[in-house]
Amino acid sequence: MNAKYLKYIASVALLAVAMPMPAALAQEGSFQGTSLLGQPMYTAPARTANVAATETLERAARDAKAAFEANMTVDSATWYGRILFYQGYTKESAAVYDQALKRFPNSGKLLRHRAHRHFSLREFDKSIELGLKAAKLYENQPLEREKPGPDYFPGDPDVVQYYLYYHLGQAYFAKHDFDNAAKWFGKSAEAAAFTHDVEARTANTYWEYLSLARAGNLREAQALLDDYDLSLFEVHPKGGSDTYFDGIQLFKGNRAADSFFSDKDSGRAFATADGVAASTAYSLANYYILRGEPEKAKPWLQRSINVDSWSFFARIQAEADWLLLFPNEKP
Repeated sequence: MNAKYLKYIASVALLAVAMPMPAALAQEGSFQGTSLLGQPMYTAPARTANVAATETLERAARDAKAAFEANMTVDSATWYGRILFYQGYTKESAAVYDQALKRFPNSGKLLRHRAHRHFSLREFDKSIELGLKAAKLYENQPLEREKPGPDYFPGDPDVVQYYLYYHLGQAYFAKHDFDNAAKWFGKSAEAAAFTHDVEARTANTYWEYLSLARAGNLREAQALLDDYDLSLFEVHPKGGSDTYFDGIQLFKGNRAADSFFSDKDSGRAFATADGVAASTAYSLANYYILRGEPEKAKPWLQRSINVDSWSFFARIQAEADWLLLFPNEKP
């Protein structure tokens, strides 16, 4: 990394203050912090992550910022923070939620998003603390959907509890507390069942299986895997691939490890070339970890870690696993 680039990162870092980012900064990019392995996490300008066209994201960010500043509500804060996060501005998104939580400290929606930002920034204990607070608020409550964005922005309103529990599972998994990870991925799956979301069922099966298997609950893990009977067509009727579906097939023995890795951009939201590479490499790493072959897992953990985008679940978990398995080595 040359001196000019390091100087640029340092100058941008000074601008990443704990307030929503100005429009000018959104054009330049933002230094976000460091990974578990000490690598700088930097968001490049005009990052879209396949969520929407750059122009649409920038328009939505401008509109969301204006709405938030004109009238801070739970919904306006939630949406503005989401748009910033879609652009890769995790710290700036977190600052929006911090500001809104001062006014709405018991908003489960705000807490669930703030917990997710803690996770992305590798602050797992804080993520769990806020996630558990939000989960307590939602006890014995019906499912809640977030208010959708503007008509010109694609996507459906999320089920709050689904993602709240899913991200709790991720945070516990990153701490290698696999029993609690399995518990929260299971609760997330229950929330998904009410909406008949087969993509969500696929993602939950993948992570709950890994949680159970890594915890040593092999019989329960195998039963979960056996119960997953969806076809790829059922998951994606319009065609295409799905890294979690593929991972499940790898663990079932329906895919060969030597031809499993892919870095092909799927075109779906967050499933960029980096995302697919990180995810398929991480599946292969776990395939070998569960077979008792950590040395064979090592190059795949390295491949998952060494992608440019730093906020993918697979990359974060690969970093955590590297520290667990190879604490005295650099990837």
